[in-house]
Amino acid sequence: MVSERKFHVLIVDNDEDMVVTTTTMLERLGYTAEGETATLAGLRTFSQDPDKFDIAIVDPAMAGQEGPALAVLGSMRRGSPVTGELTGLELAVRFRHIQQSFPVVLYTENIEPVLAEEIRAAGFGEALLKPLGLGELDKAVIESLHPHFPRVH
Repeated sequence: MVSERKFHVLIVDNDEDMVVTTTTMLERLGYTAEGETATLAGLRTFSQDPDKFDIAIVDPAMAGQEGPALAVLGSMRRGSPVTGELTGLELAVRFRHIQQSFPVVLYTENIEPVLAEEIRAAGFGEALLKPLGLGELDKAVIESLHPHFPRVH
C-alpha cells in the first residue's frame, strides 16, 4: 500500500485486455481502479464524480474504437471524425479542464514523433511505453500523485 489512503484510479484504454490487466495490477498494489474502453465513456465517468478519482491512466493515442489512433493525430483537437470519440490526449486535457492539475499518467504502445509533440504541446510530460511492469506502474502512479499528496511514498 502506498499510503493509508486508498487512491482511486481511472484507466481509459481502447484495449480491453490492457484495461483488465492494468486494473488487476493496480488492485494488487493497493489502489482502487476502474476502467473504460472508450474516451467518451471515460469522460462521462469522470465528469459524474471527479472528486472520486485521484489519478487517471490514459492511452493518449487512442481514438475510439475505429482503428489506429495515429490516423487521426492530425485532428487531435477535433476528436475522431469517424466515431465522434475524443483522442486519449484530448481526454486527458478535458480531465484537467474539469479539475485543474489533475494527475494523468499517459501510456501508449508507440510514441511517434508527432504524438510526442502533441503531448508536450498539451502540457504533459512524456508518455510511458506499454506494457508497464508492476514496479513501473507503481512508480509512475506514485510520482504523479506525490505533488498532490506529499505523504505518498
